[in-house]
Amino acid sequence: MRKIVAIALHDLRRTLADRGAVMWMFLLPLVFATFFGLVTGGGSSNPSDAQASLTVVDNDGGVVARDLLEDLAGQGVAITELSPGEREASEDLVRTLVIPAGFSEGVLAGEQQTLRLEKEPGTSEEAALVVQARIFTAITRLIGRTVEAAQGVESTDPVSSQAFTDVVVSDDLVSVESSFAGKATAHPDGFAQSIPGMAVMFVMLVALTYGAATISAERANGQLRRLITAPVTKTQIVAGKIGGRWIVAAAQITVFVLVGVIANKLFGVQVGDRPFQMWLLLLLYGLVVAPLGIAVGGWFKDPDRAANIGVMATMAMAAFGGCWWPIEIVSKPLKIVSLTIPSGWAMRGLHGMISFGRDLTDLGPELLALAAFGAVFSLLATRSIRVD
Repeated sequence: MRKIVAIALHDLRRTLADRGAVMWMFLLPLVFATFFGLVTGGGSSNPSDAQASLTVVDNDGGVVARDLLEDLAGQGVAITELSPGEREASEDLVRTLVIPAGFSEGVLAGEQQTLRLEKEPGTSEEAALVVQARIFTAITRLIGRTVEAAQGVESTDPVSSQAFTDVVVSDDLVSVESSFAGKATAHPDGFAQSIPGMAVMFVMLVALTYGAATISAERANGQLRRLITAPVTKTQIVAGKIGGRWIVAAAQITVFVLVGVIANKLFGVQVGDRPFQMWLLLLLYGLVVAPLGIAVGGWFKDPDRAANIGVMATMAMAAFGGCWWPIEIVSKPLKIVSLTIPSGWAMRGLHGMISFGRDLTDLGPELLALAAFGAVFSLLATRSIRVD
């Protein structure tokens, strides 16, 4: 075991000494994950989670007006309050809700009130509809609270502000829950897709390029031949080379997961509730692709050709495995293709944990499939390494 570890650590030192390799290991995966996460939305595909901005000019300031705005904010509307003077000077207005003076007093007195929603030309109609729906919902709740506060009050008398406030802070007697109907399901998008996708792709890319090129170069310049003259067996050499590539992958994965956890804490980036389990799954995946890189390097004497083959294989498996887009949205034949490559099974497992709330213990088929790929690739690596 000591000889295997020594060979593995030697390969790690050589890789970390290469600035280009370090960039592909640590920097570019984070850049690509951030870019694709932002481009593809970085948020939820649930329509009930839609967000919209709203400028509010509150000329009233009473308890009813404040309750209306708090209700809107609780529904995901990003509210920016401006005074009438600030509104006139602002050039960034999109939608503006104007609450008239005396609004709270009029509502409590049972008098009809008018809210004005002003939209600038060329603004998003979809966002405007979201805001309108949220305003109508808030108004309906406000009416219900006003009616409840008016219980026991003479019809000719206004409702007191205290009675309305008591109703606002009381617990709701009825709650409504909504969910998707039919067979349609949400699919991962934003960072829930880009983080696992880029992790799977770049771990494989480094293993199949630098790993393959290193083995090919060592074979071409006679390093493997000299190594076999040392007091080590061929099995120890293969195990050490695989271990070296796996340690490189483990370093990549650890940095990637740690940055994801930090981004979740600071910016709310979605990495799921099980980052440790995600780390373990990726470590298993790294152990799968490490011997594949060794096998590719053993098949070619030219390091450049080995690296090019590694790039092409990585791009193909990333595309068909669901690293670039959710595999849930592709046709059935392509879903079947994804089950023939390790990246497809890794993405199934990561999506299960990050987007669909599955535990590592629920991923039996994915773990077994990855273990099977690892065994086959290790056998190929053993047969491909030659010292001639």
